[in-house]
Amino acid sequence: MLSDETHKTGERRRYFRIEDEIILFYRTIHPDEVNDSTAGSQEMMLDCFSLSSDLDILTQESRMLLRRIERTLPEVADFLKMLEKKVNLIAQKILLDESHAAQQTTRAVDLSASGLAFDSEKPLHADTLLELKMILSPELIGVVVRGKIVYCKENALHDERPSYHIGVNFLALREQEREILVRHILKKEMQQLREKQ
Repeated sequence: MLSDETHKTGERRRYFRIEDEIILFYRTIHPDEVNDSTAGSQEMMLDCFSLSSDLDILTQESRMLLRRIERTLPEVADFLKMLEKKVNLIAQKILLDESHAAQQTTRAVDLSASGLAFDSEKPLHADTLLELKMILSPELIGVVVRGKIVYCKENALHDERPSYHIGVNFLALREQEREILVRHILKKEMQQLREKQ
């Protein structure tokens, strides 16, 4: 029988890992915040990142219904698609304004549905817990996850300032966030394959 650690490692390896450019905000958190039951509270629901990811999930869930409408009432389906685009534009504007993402540069990351790695100018200790807010491009979908730092290595090659490579495993990831990450990663992988061809 597999140990819990072996099982978790196997689970992590099941997910594709890609090189990506995202807007990333992070902060250290207390262990109590990892499994905080307020994830479904009104405060969380009003967060611009949660609004963005919730709308994306609703869009995916409504696709099958929209296709059925399209077969019988194509004009109504076109109108609903237009409304969806309007709502998405409003959500993207709220996300960019409230997160101040327009003033942020993208950060190169190695991203999977189980974790990510990124470079930092400051070292972060292993086992430190983080809240990570990510904006995925080009969809401009905001995702909030919590994670634990599994390593912090000083980069061998850097200019005048030292640089550190930080590896993070996601913790208590909701199915909603996992679905968004998996879909984003698959799209990026397909795009990168097309570009190589």
